[in-house]
Amino acid sequence: MNTRRGFLSRSGLALAASGSFAGVGARLSAKEASDGGAVPQKIIHLVADGMSMGTFTCADYLSQQVRGRGLVWAQLLNQKGVVNAMMNMRSLDSQVTDSSAASSSWGSGSRIANGAVNQLPDGRSLKTLYEVLGAAGWKRGLVTTTEITHATPAGFAASVAKRGMGEKIAEQYLERGVDVLLGGGRKHFDSSKRKDKKDLYADYKAKGYTVMHSKSDLEKAPLDKAWVGTFSDSHLPYTVDYINDAELQKKVPTLVEMTDRALEKLGRSQQFILQVEGGRVDHACHTCDAIGAFRDQIAFDEAVERCLKYQKQNPETLIIVTTDHGNGNPGLNGSGPGYSGSPILFAHLKEATASFSVMLDRMGKTPTTDQIRKVITEATGYKVPLSKVEALVPFFEKKGDPLYGLLNSVVAQLGQLMGNHWGIGWTANMHTADYVPLTAIGPGAEKFTGFIQNTDVFHHYLAFAGVDFKNPTVPLMVYNSGDGILSSDSLERIGEYQTAAIV
Repeated sequence: MNTRRGFLSRSGLALAASGSFAGVGARLSAKEASDGGAVPQKIIHLVADGMSMGTFTCADYLSQQVRGRGLVWAQLLNQKGVVNAMMNMRSLDSQVTDSSAASSSWGSGSRIANGAVNQLPDGRSLKTLYEVLGAAGWKRGLVTTTEITHATPAGFAASVAKRGMGEKIAEQYLERGVDVLLGGGRKHFDSSKRKDKKDLYADYKAKGYTVMHSKSDLEKAPLDKAWVGTFSDSHLPYTVDYINDAELQKKVPTLVEMTDRALEKLGRSQQFILQVEGGRVDHACHTCDAIGAFRDQIAFDEAVERCLKYQKQNPETLIIVTTDHGNGNPGLNGSGPGYSGSPILFAHLKEATASFSVMLDRMGKTPTTDQIRKVITEATGYKVPLSKVEALVPFFEKKGDPLYGLLNSVVAQLGQLMGNHWGIGWTANMHTADYVPLTAIGPGAEKFTGFIQNTDVFHHYLAFAGVDFKNPTVPLMVYNSGDGILSSDSLERIGEYQTAAIV
């Protein structure tokens, strides 16, 4: 069988391509940067990570039920001056992208292989958007509900071989002087949790950063200092769990609260770029958790609304709202005569009080059928038939045998089971190759129209800043049958191959 190294060599990936990353390129004139259009002084890039169009649709329906109004993002599509596009988010080595390759395409203008962050397969590191804009005098912020070192925020500011190198990414944020860092991921900074026992918080403080660990810390953080706020050891809680836990509400800020404070701080500067990620939409889709995904999509929408209010007061602001890839492609299926059962099933989502993550914790690793039924009923109101619980049990024991291998997990099967109560179906619990929607409003929005490539975003942002710079690129890696890196036979039981790294 041909080796991966040999394939890379034959593909020419070891050869240099166009561009240089030795330094920031020449500054452009305002006319060159805009091509006659308006140029934004502030950019807000909002990402609902892992949002399929089915997630968008169902979240809009749920929002109407629990908030009395649909998603602001949906309403935005009809507003004058709003530009809409479809974007190809493929990675260097697959039509299906992971979040690090997706974000890196925005953060470097180059497609990279899944699993890396702004680094080509031959080991060359790419200069990031935040490095280039920082050198041009722009302030920079990252806000997320995941670990702050996770793939999407990292793609704007870090360059590492593997996305899981959270400790290194945290160090690079400091080296590159990112002004606002708000999210989870305390374990990558805390000396008691880091593998090297380095006290990175102390290093941040030495560089003048205010370090925050709680909601109250964020509320009183001084505006004249850089910020690093990590509000949980790993990711922030799912919204459905947050709104049903008074203690979490006291300690952990929401995405809209972090966004509000970030805008208050960065808004003091003439030019800034802020990335805001609703990252747990993706995580919920990886567990086929409809209520987790839809509630977090609604929480993301609250951040979109806050940014639009900011833009009304600051019309020099460009807002981009998008996603990095689909995930699981959930959808409300037709059920009952004339599909009359669909709205009845969907209405059950309002009763749910816990994410699958919390539900599985309550069940334990080897639950009995009674335990499973009790937890599901208490969290969702669904009185599960005993036959369906018995069908789920083997997946706890890793003895399940689904017809489609990607559904060979407890979470995927739990998602299928809950479809009987919620009416929601899933293709699987992995990313999908969908083209994604992008909505733009504000100066420069006209650049984001039609069918665009993910790498276009980087070049538009730099043009707005008046910077002429390009990173090197390499040809797309296309797996022909003769290259055989993964055969269909080896993937027949792909459910056993699932990895938490590709999220």
